[in-house]
Amino acid sequence: MLEAKSASNPLLQSAEQTEYAGAQELWTQERHLPRYSRQVVKLLSRGHNPSDRVLEFGCGIGTLAVCWRDTLGNAPECLEIDARLRSEVERRGFRCYARMDEVEGAYDRIYSSNVLEHIEDDVSALRQLHAKLQDGGTLAIYVPAFMLIFNNLDWAVGHYRRYHRADLVEKLHAADFDIVDWSYRDCIGFFAWWSIRMRGYSPTKKLGSELDLSLYDRFILPLSSALDAVGFRYLFGKNLLVIAKKKHRAG
Repeated sequence: MLEAKSASNPLLQSAEQTEYAGAQELWTQERHLPRYSRQVVKLLSRGHNPSDRVLEFGCGIGTLAVCWRDTLGNAPECLEIDARLRSEVERRGFRCYARMDEVEGAYDRIYSSNVLEHIEDDVSALRQLHAKLQDGGTLAIYVPAFMLIFNNLDWAVGHYRRYHRADLVEKLHAADFDIVDWSYRDCIGFFAWWSIRMRGYSPTKKLGSELDLSLYDRFILPLSSALDAVGFRYLFGKNLLVIAKKKHRAG
């Protein structure tokens, strides 16, 4: 859930210039948040075609890539700037690039979960993703929502921002995308993040233990998803999902 990236622009920076220190946390989250991973993949894969060529931007240890392959039947290609994480992704059977300028050809779909908020110049990142999509290709983005609940835990994991719908839509338009759909997600999680803002965060506080993650995945996430489904997704949530399309060129 907190996939921190240290680079200011992982589209441009080489793997040797950055090293992610939280690999163990990613493995812990993979073990204890299986429902969360399946739900994020379900959201990001809306309209997916089994024949699509797919790229995951910022794949970490490959948790979502594995879930995508297992549930949808085709393996995405991946991009990950951290050499240690990339080796894990390759070990799991995925083609994984270190930089965007290594990526060959164009994709039918690019998806990204909890990555864009770690990039200082996010509009430039969106434009580079745009360049790697086929005309009419899909970009699916899942990011933290609402600067109202931005807190020192966001700072600790390397977030430059959280997103409001209008803000991300404006940036996608600037990168020449059309918006297909949007929704906020995890309305209960919004209040959990608000409580961290109110109480403050320090590394000594035991947040995100294995038990916490398992309880969230088994009980809180299903309830939050049910509330999202009855309309809360258009009001608020801990995360924001946006599906966009690359515009077809005239002629």
